[in-house]
Amino acid sequence: MIKNDQPIQIFDMPDEWTYRGEGNCNIVISVPKQKKILRIRKVEKPKSILRWLLVLISNFIHWYYGKGFKDETRDLDFYLNIMRPLVGYKYTSDAKQVLLSRKHIHIFKEELSHIRPEFRQNKTLQYGRAALFDDFAFLPSKFDCYESSDNTYSIEIKPKQGWRPIKEQFLPQCFFCMNQFLKMERGQIKSLTKYCPEELFCGNPTRMKSTLKHLFEVPQNNFKIFKNGLVSYDEKHKNKHILNEIFESNDAEEVLIDELCNFLQSCLTTDFNKNGMVVESDTYHFSKNENHICPYLEVHNLPIGSALDKILSIQMLDKEGSHSTYKKLSKHDDWNNWSFVNKIVDVMKNSKGCVKCKLIEASQIYGDELMFIPYLISAIAKDCSLMVTFRKLVGDFSESSGHNHIFRTNYGYYLVNIGIFDLYPKPLYTIQKHYKRNKDIFKAFKKEK
Repeated sequence: MIKNDQPIQIFDMPDEWTYRGEGNCNIVISVPKQKKILRIRKVEKPKSILRWLLVLISNFIHWYYGKGFKDETRDLDFYLNIMRPLVGYKYTSDAKQVLLSRKHIHIFKEELSHIRPEFRQNKTLQYGRAALFDDFAFLPSKFDCYESSDNTYSIEIKPKQGWRPIKEQFLPQCFFCMNQFLKMERGQIKSLTKYCPEELFCGNPTRMKSTLKHLFEVPQNNFKIFKNGLVSYDEKHKNKHILNEIFESNDAEEVLIDELCNFLQSCLTTDFNKNGMVVESDTYHFSKNENHICPYLEVHNLPIGSALDKILSIQMLDKEGSHSTYKKLSKHDDWNNWSFVNKIVDVMKNSKGCVKCKLIEASQIYGDELMFIPYLISAIAKDCSLMVTFRKLVGDFSESSGHNHIFRTNYGYYLVNIGIFDLYPKPLYTIQKHYKRNKDIFKAFKKEK
């Protein structure tokens, strides 16, 4: 059990920081000199003068009594003791809670107001809730011993839901693909994408590369390329010349896109815990966990230990789907949205062995909110992000190098690291939200079809 009981440090405001992006719940700030990410929680903006007044009073009370700190401590404990072991320490970052002063919050609010997307500005920064993580847009310092180019590139992917529970397999398409029509109806996207997460997680190299190409062509909010921590390619900035820079080549655009997809498919299907260098861009291998055979291990076609395997195996904890899970939850509308987090962390405190086994057993033994643990943890994996970060190496590397972070391409060797993030707990009402959203998705899809 990892205890998050160290004194909370006051955040040292850096001279340089950049807005990395945000999701529905958090804003992410990059501190490049420290190779760190500052994650700040968001809250809804009040919509009336009375609500503004209540928020001001509430913020003062929460600031004084530390509610925000306690909430962040709770979520950090969940991340460190459940999600990190589940996903794997090789793919995740350590984290520590930090204190943001009112001055910090004011500075961030003022400067971010000119940068943040308009549709995200319905929420503002929450007092007292911040944590520092490693910035996966940069390679770990342990790789500094390698002679490489000056530029570090990283590709962020939000893979989304890669499989369907049995009770949802009757649907004509996956929820991601059907959701495209709802997003178009609501004006959230300008064009449909052919990317399908089920194709990315299918395990077939050809199909995986094809859907990665679709993701590159229509990134939406699910694909970004960074150069030295700054966005160089996304939905707004389709700078395809970034591929010329990555591969240091003037070859045709289609050739470089194919090479990028080959490279990504290889990285995402490699077990970074294994020894040995990856020498082919389409390498596809399997490995076994010799220390433990989990009785809840699901069958799929991805290499065990790869980044995609880690994400998919957690997604597959959900056996029921949103409709059946919501029907169970609707019988218990008096349960607190967050109490399950402390409960499951307490259950895991003295547990040893397979984290997945203990979580599933806890959901079956206890007749309270913990019965929804498999769905809620699966939901985290369906909404997480990963980042493939790399630098081109100088010189040649033989197969005897014995380093599984070195990948060979048609344009040379690359030093690669993968990080998986956005792994904080989701509240119990997520189940209701998913149920309603999925109903809207299906309605919009039927209109189009």
